[in-house]
Amino acid sequence: MAELVTGPGGAVVDGVLHLGADGNVGVEGYVVSTLRTPSGLRYDVRTPDGEQLSWTAPAPAAVAAPAAVVVVAQRTLILGGARSGKSTEAERLLADHPDTLYVATGGDGSADPEWAERIARHQARRPRSWGLAETIDLVPLLQSAGPPLLIDCLTLWLARTMDACNVWEDVDRVTAVERHIGDLATAWSATPRTVVAVSNEVGAGVVPADAGTRLFRDLMGRVNTSISHRSDAVLLTVAGRTIPL
Repeated sequence: MAELVTGPGGAVVDGVLHLGADGNVGVEGYVVSTLRTPSGLRYDVRTPDGEQLSWTAPAPAAVAAPAAVVVVAQRTLILGGARSGKSTEAERLLADHPDTLYVATGGDGSADPEWAERIARHQARRPRSWGLAETIDLVPLLQSAGPPLLIDCLTLWLARTMDACNVWEDVDRVTAVERHIGDLATAWSATPRTVVAVSNEVGAGVVPADAGTRLFRDLMGRVNTSISHRSDAVLLTVAGRTIPL
């Protein structure tokens, strides 16, 4: 499913195709047509997967003054549901930092072709100058000085931490996971770096039917709350829109 994220500078499709008030930069695989309307410049886009979407840029008279350089809070948490635009927003916040270290917590995707394809799309849209660390050992990174970190995401960090603690077979081992959550929150609150973390908001749906998934949901809420309370900025992405909390 195509991802359309809108903001004061225009819109971004799938993190790669930029649409603005005065035309677009072509990206291979995307077919774009435009039409001037009283409301502004309308874009009709067909994605490489054949999906159709439309977006209208505001008419020139309604366009606000150029945005200032993005100032990133030292500790920013971005929450949202699946495919809500949270990763794209995190990348946008750090786009002006060429030395950013991207911290991928989901592994390399070698065991799951669909996941590997999703990772490849993320890699393709990130600046080439960014570094990469594939790890769930976040505390040492947060404790050390260095360039900005983009952690994507805390949800996969929690799932893999629960795997490492073997909680799925013995829920009594949840105390070990809780210690990891506490250590992460402490390191987050004291980090000398600029850091942006992405996390899923999973507590707004139905109550899971099995105990293991309910435990994961509850721990995810605890992670998000712990990090949120220690953040300088918290953002929520909903349907490609970003809302400060």
